[in-house]
Amino acid sequence: MSINYADEDYDTDEVDESEASESPRGLRRAANKGKKLESENQQLKRELAFFKAGIDTDDPRMKYFAKGYEGELTADAVRQAAMEAGFIQTQSAAQNAQNQEIASAQQRVLTASAGAIYEDSSEDAAFSRLEQAMEEGGVDAMMEVARQYGIPIATEQ
Repeated sequence: MSINYADEDYDTDEVDESEASESPRGLRRAANKGKKLESENQQLKRELAFFKAGIDTDDPRMKYFAKGYEGELTADAVRQAAMEAGFIQTQSAAQNAQNQEIASAQQRVLTASAGAIYEDSSEDAAFSRLEQAMEEGGVDAMMEVARQYGIPIATEQ
């Protein structure tokens, strides 16, 4: 049985189909192909470990980390090393950062509304405003306040 390894990447010479795989040339081709496949296999294992660890190797910072990482190629080991090196945050650190953003946003809202006038819209406040309008401007002023509150006026229907 004759197996012929004709891989153009490693050998440009024409291969005679009758050449056996046990010949030196056939063995060299098989060894070169094995080295190439081993290298690809190691690269794929590395990429898979980083993918499982949740590291985006398209991000320039993470690409830098991935190039320099020399530890065990398991998702947990890669993730742990990235956290220790400060490339990714732990869940609690990420949660703290999110809580700080929320607190900051709430503070900005409070600061922006500090100059705003608070108007009491309770029923008692409405009656008080109606009474004040009646005292200051009479019936017409009271009707205008009633319209502002959406109270229907019998003469306007």
